[in-house]
Amino acid sequence: MALLQAARYYLLKGDLDKAKSFGLNRAIFYAWAKRTGGRPRRRYAAGAAASSMPAPSRSIERVGNEAAYITESGLFTIGDEVQRPEDYNREIVQRIESFVPYGEAWKAALNYLKTFPREVLLDQRQFYEKAYLPVRDHFDEVIKRFSKSSGLEEMLS
Repeated sequence: MALLQAARYYLLKGDLDKAKSFGLNRAIFYAWAKRTGGRPRRRYAAGAAASSMPAPSRSIERVGNEAAYITESGLFTIGDEVQRPEDYNREIVQRIESFVPYGEAWKAALNYLKTFPREVLLDQRQFYEKAYLPVRDHFDEVIKRFSKSSGLEEMLS
């Protein structure tokens, strides 16, 4: 999930560091949502006044119709934990590297997502259903099919 979400962000916005932050952020968020059913941990008393609830103090960045909190530096965050590019490298890149060179997986993810219309990348549900779910359990096939370069590079070799 993190790899495809990072590639999705990169294709839409072109910023690699923020793409890594977004990819890790979305992977954490969706794992939490799956585990908890999306129910927040903190509960307020039934009669709590709206003024007693904490006001959001962070900015939100929208990626299509999906929104996520960002810090002043522009990195994504869940609670007080910032998802930094180096966290992505430690958590995601190292895991992928144990199976396949990360550069190959990254290239495959980009090439795979380029096969979808921009509207699919911009829509949270369509991205999940059309891009992520079909390859969730066999991304190795995506790597085999999409890690090869195409076009001029292929013609020159």
